[in-house]
Amino acid sequence: MGCNLSPLLAMVAFHNPQLIVTALMGTAMIFICFSLSAMYAKRRHFLYLGGMLGSAMSILFTFRFLNFIMGGTLSAGLYEIELYGGLFMFMAYVIFDTQMIIEDAYANRKDFVAHAMELLIDFVAIFVRLLVILTRNAERKREEERRKERQ
Repeated sequence: MGCNLSPLLAMVAFHNPQLIVTALMGTAMIFICFSLSAMYAKRRHFLYLGGMLGSAMSILFTFRFLNFIMGGTLSAGLYEIELYGGLFMFMAYVIFDTQMIIEDAYANRKDFVAHAMELLIDFVAIFVRLLVILTRNAERKREEERRKERQ
């Protein structure tokens, strides 16, 4: 994970280091809120999300694969779907994984390492997508300011 994450962090830190802190705080707030909602919900209330999230993961993988096969010709729309759809999907995964961990605890299956890895993957996936969204928005804002200065 670190090998794949470091080039993104280096690029963002070079151009706008505040975005890393903003994305980290946003991810932490999303993670805390969704985990708390899963903990305070009725027992097994969100476990139905597992099938839908698996299907969503397959669809997003198919979109990325199609974009790769087509040579990026469909990239604008598919990238937006993958970026925002992936963000919402992993937000739902936080709820699902938290409730699965609670259910495993009730069933005396206490695999702490696997549970920690599931939540870490969710956290990193949300962080990366949020960082990309914030970076793209900052670039668009900077481009608009440059256009206004030229006129």
